[in-house]
Amino acid sequence: MTLPCRSNSHTLEGDLSDVMGKRTLDGSGETRHFGHTSSLGLVSDGEQLSRNYTVSNAWTTVTRDTGFVGHLMELYFCWQHPFYVVLSKECFVHDMSKGRSKYCSPLLVNALLAIACGFSDRPEARMNPLKPKTVGDHFFAEARRLLFEDEHSSLTTVQALALMGLREASCGRDSNGFQYAGRCIRMALELGLHLSFTAEDLTPTEIEVRKITFWGCFTLDTAWSICIGRISQLPRAAISLDKPTIVGQLEAKPWKPYNDSDISTIEQPSNIHSILHHFSLISEIVNDTIFMCYAPRERFTSKKLLDFHSRYSRWYKELPTSLQLTGPTPLPQLIALHMYYHTVQLHLFRPFLKVDLTESSICPRGICISSAESISLLASEYRRLYGFRRVCLLVPHMILSASIIHILDLPKPSASQHLVQGMEDLHEMSTNHAFANRCLRIIIGLGDKWGIQIPIDVITIADELTPEASFSITPTSDVPIGDAQVDNQDMTSPFCSPPQSNTVQQYHPLQKESIDSMLMPSSDFMTRLSANPPDFFWSPFPDLGYPLQATQERGPMDIAAMLDVRNDDWDQFNRDGFRIATPDEPAYRHHHAYNNWVQD
Repeated sequence: MTLPCRSNSHTLEGDLSDVMGKRTLDGSGETRHFGHTSSLGLVSDGEQLSRNYTVSNAWTTVTRDTGFVGHLMELYFCWQHPFYVVLSKECFVHDMSKGRSKYCSPLLVNALLAIACGFSDRPEARMNPLKPKTVGDHFFAEARRLLFEDEHSSLTTVQALALMGLREASCGRDSNGFQYAGRCIRMALELGLHLSFTAEDLTPTEIEVRKITFWGCFTLDTAWSICIGRISQLPRAAISLDKPTIVGQLEAKPWKPYNDSDISTIEQPSNIHSILHHFSLISEIVNDTIFMCYAPRERFTSKKLLDFHSRYSRWYKELPTSLQLTGPTPLPQLIALHMYYHTVQLHLFRPFLKVDLTESSICPRGICISSAESISLLASEYRRLYGFRRVCLLVPHMILSASIIHILDLPKPSASQHLVQGMEDLHEMSTNHAFANRCLRIIIGLGDKWGIQIPIDVITIADELTPEASFSITPTSDVPIGDAQVDNQDMTSPFCSPPQSNTVQQYHPLQKESIDSMLMPSSDFMTRLSANPPDFFWSPFPDLGYPLQATQERGPMDIAAMLDVRNDDWDQFNRDGFRIATPDEPAYRHHHAYNNWVQD
């Protein structure tokens, strides 16, 4: 085969190949990306938009109190921004102070302030000062109005959509939040934020802000996928963009706790872009895991399970010293990152609680218990240092994930203690995140559904919940976030109404038998497995949340076909490297042998 000669002379084919697939600029100067199958980038859309503001123009019409706005900004950049870095603080603040619209817009400001209100105890943070549930509603209503009036794609709109999605999920309206998050990713794709372009007419600052925005949105998208159990909206393989540059001067900028009353004198380096960098790295692994579970192209075998385990463990071991929990007062966002690591490990192995691995001594149940204990211990450290009044939205889901495993680990005293403390922590988080109330109801509902007599301290906490707090989820959240996948219209479900205190008794050790029965297969398991393959997996919510298994048809050269081997699901699961666990095996009884598996 010979290839055509290349020359410097211009040809129609050459000119066309130069423009196909390259980024273009619209009338407002924003980038657009069209792939090689599209011709839309050959001619501008002709849309001319003026997006300049003067210093005299207010970024928000909700309030003229600049002191209050500054207070909310401090709360946002202290508690929200360091974990979900979806914008460049330096560029945003600079343009906001100068009245420039390149890295700031009224939409973005109002979306940011709506989230920040949740961290404030001031009456001005509520639309109705007498109703705590209206916190941030006035700023969010303004953001929605601005988005409706101008849906033009831009960098700041991508950032605003990410924040609006977070805010809606925090309020319990996860269906609305998921839609905003989806628009955020789709707009990022339209702008080509996921692709690495040559510098050309982009300044170094523009390139870095695009990197920060995209990878911040990507980490948020993977967190959404973990919380709601759905496929990610962008596969990792479609990304060619480098991670943001880690600049020592920005890393050294101090972080210190900020609240309504005072500013702490304790400060330490923020390491903000280092955290974003490694958050992005683990999110890439999470992305691959999610596609393997929810859009498999091949069967999920024990080898693939162990491969993911190794990738997560390698990420953990390769964390730089600055991101290890070695100091006396680790950053709250760093503690949350470590909790996230243990959470994704827990969810990797939780579907396999019924089985053991034929080619490994690793016990899925032992790993889940160890991960849940690690999450609870890290949560205790977070509580000791900072409390849970101001915490990022992902933390309630991580506490919920650990608590479900603690229920299975009863009657062990530490499991009971962690369960009680987790309930108290969720109760404190509910001041900011209505979603935490749902987590409380899920835990209590699971105990009631499984017939487990949970510790009396948990019942005491449940009894303290007011009806307003228990039913703070609005009807618009038709798809719950986190582990719960229940129909909000089914008000007879234990997930939708808190059980009465007289229906749950004080914990008794004999209930351990009912817990084991949920995990261990019944006598007719093999029969049911052939008819219902999901019986192989374990989930706290039957018929929901199971990983998908890609089907494989036998070919004429398949060894099983040549040997005329019976083709049922359990035979296939055995070939995949799994076997049913039994309570008589040491790995099942003594799971603490695997407590330190992540350090191996």
